[in-house]
Amino acid sequence: MNSDKLILDLGSHSANVFKKSNIGIEQVDVLTWELIESEVCLPSIEDKIKTLLSAQGSLINGSSQGTVEAIGTEAMRRSPILSEHMKEICRNLRIAYRTISQKEEAELLRRAISQSDIPSHLDVINVGSGSIQIITKECEAPFLIPFGTSDLNQEFHLLKPPHQRQITTCIKWLSTRLPASLEQFAFTGGAKTYLRHFQIELEQDLYCSRSDFTQLTRRLAACDLSDLEADSPFDPKWMRNAIASNCVVLAGLIKSGTSKFMPSDLNIAHGFMNQL
Repeated sequence: MNSDKLILDLGSHSANVFKKSNIGIEQVDVLTWELIESEVCLPSIEDKIKTLLSAQGSLINGSSQGTVEAIGTEAMRRSPILSEHMKEICRNLRIAYRTISQKEEAELLRRAISQSDIPSHLDVINVGSGSIQIITKECEAPFLIPFGTSDLNQEFHLLKPPHQRQITTCIKWLSTRLPASLEQFAFTGGAKTYLRHFQIELEQDLYCSRSDFTQLTRRLAACDLSDLEADSPFDPKWMRNAIASNCVVLAGLIKSGTSKFMPSDLNIAHGFMNQL
């Protein structure tokens, strides 16, 4: 009997598939669908979920109720209609689904951190397309920010041609909204794979220096969107949030006054799976 389990992290910008098996938890697929950025086509959502699941055919074909679970985040929180539609799609596919609150999202992050390689002395920033969760040592309660990379893209024209992007303004704006207690931090959500893709050497295979990251962000900021999408560590549209994510990291480095940060591939799905 197959004991593997799949979790679909149905985020605002992308749908991520994680598998839990005897050897651990791994991300096995990602598909960018931009639920906040673009007009949602409800039938296409079902097709995209089926496409993701078809790649896991050997597991899905022999699946039973509970083998696959799904969670929805900010796009579904903002749209009850979308949330209900997602629930219906998943029910038809025999997938248990629920839309989680931002507070629960932060608690899943905290649970994931507790069983990860992130050192306990680091704060943690998790940035999504529609929200940001920050775990700090100074405060037991998570710091919740009700906007994400998609909102930053729109507000500061980060998907426009390079000369129209308001990157400096965005970084300054963000730095005033991050917690005053922020210290050296880890940045989650595929950041380590992202930096390795661009051949950034990590100190002790853990930390990215502020100078190396600044150089990378300047290089990417000068690229047209099509060039960014052509050089993605995941699917092409994943890079549409790269400039905004870079702004959050730079704002975090400014706010914390630190010279390096830890990139991590940790995701809230790890926290969800850790409780199974």
